[in-house]
Amino acid sequence: MTFAHRPALSVRALACLLVIGGVTAISAGCETIGASDEFTEAYDGYLNKCASCHAPAAPGATAGTESSLDFSTVDTARASIRGGKAKGLTGNFASCNSVAFVVAGQPAQSLLMAVLDEDVRQNFDTPGHSGCDSSAISDMTIRVGGPDATAIAQLKTWIENGAL
Repeated sequence: MTFAHRPALSVRALACLLVIGGVTAISAGCETIGASDEFTEAYDGYLNKCASCHAPAAPGATAGTESSLDFSTVDTARASIRGGKAKGLTGNFASCNSVAFVVAGQPAQSLLMAVLDEDVRQNFDTPGHSGCDSSAISDMTIRVGGPDATAIAQLKTWIENGAL
């Protein structure tokens, strides 16, 4: 297959090719061809801590804790966040069940950002889920410590770029 017959590349994928060079396979995202991206960096720097509660048989998992996230590895975290929705929440958190973890291009409407960033949490408003607001969103940073500004910025950039 010649380059002319390959599918069109996004700017992000092309940038990955330029970083890696000499790649024989082309994919739509850096994670597939081995380059780093904002999500991987945020995972390595902070999100991996979430696996203490959000992973199969996690030692910190409790009833009423969001049950569809799996932070075991960067790949399982990315897969469970992309297109995933909260479930298994109980009590005053239940109004956030079925809210999307990530809304591509919109960090301010992404539940994951609201859980990790106080500013997003205070202004969180997602259509169809009026009860999922700052009083219903758990500040999970209390359990594992808050992310630093770098991790927040990496996650925000990843979402703004389409959560690829």
